[in-house]
Amino acid sequence: MLDASRATALTTFDQVEVADLLQRICVRPPYFALEGLRWQAGEFMATAVADRSPTAEAGPMQASEISRHAAICGLSAVALGFDDDDRRYYLAQDATYTGHVNGAPYGSVVTFAAVVVERNKRQAVAAITATAGGQALAHLQVTYTILSEASFTRLFRAKYVPADGGGTPGVMPEPPMGEIVMRGHTASMTLECVPRDVCAGHFEHFPAMPVAILMGQLGMVAATQFPGPYRVAAAVMSARDFCWAGERACFEVTPQGDGVFACAATASASVVSEMTLSLVSAGVPQEQASEA
Repeated sequence: MLDASRATALTTFDQVEVADLLQRICVRPPYFALEGLRWQAGEFMATAVADRSPTAEAGPMQASEISRHAAICGLSAVALGFDDDDRRYYLAQDATYTGHVNGAPYGSVVTFAAVVVERNKRQAVAAITATAGGQALAHLQVTYTILSEASFTRLFRAKYVPADGGGTPGVMPEPPMGEIVMRGHTASMTLECVPRDVCAGHFEHFPAMPVAILMGQLGMVAATQFPGPYRVAAAVMSARDFCWAGERACFEVTPQGDGVFACAATASASVVSEMTLSLVSAGVPQEQASEA
């Protein structure tokens, strides 16, 4: 445990030690892969680089990875604002994503900056900006439900496993893919059993697929219905429940026209997350994407 003076220092010192931050939050490596942690004047900053294989999505980092790191930066900003070192669970409930044209090559360093918009004991909202090559890459706003470690453990004790297992230290596995099936205009992909390694580092001992990976799965299905290289112009997501390791999960995407897709993820036949996703061709200027 950190002493009171150190807990106070975490809200004022520029540099943040990874071990100190991990003591306060609910994620661990390999899902946590931020570097260069800093905290100054209420703003949390960190960097990351893409660790997924490139796809047809343009930019220095795929939107699902940007969302992953941004959500962690946001909850880190919330956690560092508390005047104790207690561990809390930050459950992403709603998120908005706005993407920007960025010419930095894939694998470039992405810098994240997060500030807390509002916070009480049970809920918080954080705004996160991602940049690469000195230019805007994405803006996100994430709403979290906050649970104490005791409350989270009590609510989800049936999902407890002795060890997370799976995954390579420091590396997230590639998201699992299945066969894309068309039913009318709707494309769907089903995973008969969500592997534990895709949950590695997310809620230690409680292997749940992160919302950012759920969004990424939906995005991959949508991309199969989009012609040519693309980028994510916007997304609005809401999460109702978790998709736990071992469950059957289905990802459904229905085009709405003009590159907009209605997306839903189900686990054990219940909807756990919904998203409206807007894709545009990689070369479309930002102002035209906004008009679309």
